[in-house]
Amino acid sequence: MTSIWLGYALLTAVVYAGIALLSKVVSGTEIDDPIRLTVFTCVPFYAVYVVAGAALEWPSLTGGERGVTASLLSTPVLAALLFGVVSTVAYGVYYWGLINGDVSRFVPALALEIIFVLLLGYLLLGEAFPPGVYAGVGLVVFGALFISYERGEGSFRERLSLPTVAVAAAAAVAFAILNTGMKALTDNFGTVELLFWISLGGLLSVGALAPLHAGSRFRVGGSQFSSVSDNSSAAGFQLTSGERLLLVGGLLNAVGLFTFLRALEHGPVSLATAITKLDVLLVFVGALALSKLAPTLLSEQFDPFTLAQKGSASVIILAGTVVIQFSYA
Repeated sequence: MTSIWLGYALLTAVVYAGIALLSKVVSGTEIDDPIRLTVFTCVPFYAVYVVAGAALEWPSLTGGERGVTASLLSTPVLAALLFGVVSTVAYGVYYWGLINGDVSRFVPALALEIIFVLLLGYLLLGEAFPPGVYAGVGLVVFGALFISYERGEGSFRERLSLPTVAVAAAAAVAFAILNTGMKALTDNFGTVELLFWISLGGLLSVGALAPLHAGSRFRVGGSQFSSVSDNSSAAGFQLTSGERLLLVGGLLNAVGLFTFLRALEHGPVSLATAITKLDVLLVFVGALALSKLAPTLLSEQFDPFTLAQKGSASVIILAGTVVIQFSYA
């Protein structure tokens, strides 16, 4: 049974690393609006599970003998719809941070999610964790702060990229709530049925969010996040190459969500989440390779100091997740 959830968790890490690199390439070459990125990546994978759920689980979705109204108003369904909204918020914050910083810095900082997952798993699901977990958490926190440090003039605090840590922490909290919620709801739904309700909530929230992308977008100005008006004209009906790539990324996200949920079904939420953090190392290697081999697609700073910093911080974060994993053995 261990090999099943471990395989799903590893596949999830590969998929999520690929999505991060793909999204960073698109945001760096064509689309720098986080709302637009969220819409074009979230709609495909939400739509996949809404259609799949309706096709495969229609009797369960309509409530059977209970009726449609009773099913829709049940606590598990309402909770699943709400977690769909949380999912959209999480991805929106994720893309906000991704477009405004190095993917090889931001994605590793997202490993802070494991801390919030551990806390929520303990408080809400009663998942106990051994003392060794504290050492792993310490490594993850240290690695996230270390990778956010930028060499330059000024004090240590000024050179610590706090906006990167803050946005990563905000996204991490949202993803932790989503992942813990999905784990809790696996007792009430089958995989496809759960993904249907979460995706329906996400699709509805994306529909409410989509009109906003033409009004404003968020950038980083210096060390602070600010909102600036977007005077660009609305995109035509024909999809651009970047939008098509984002749709592909959205379909990959459908695969990643499915494999991650399967990992949650067969393993503890904290441990399954820790394994998916292998995407930290995969993103570092991918960003380095693209920066050296295809700088027109992705160009990030990899001078000797930064290369050593990003590489060692990524390894520290990965080591922290491994410590957490072996603490459960």
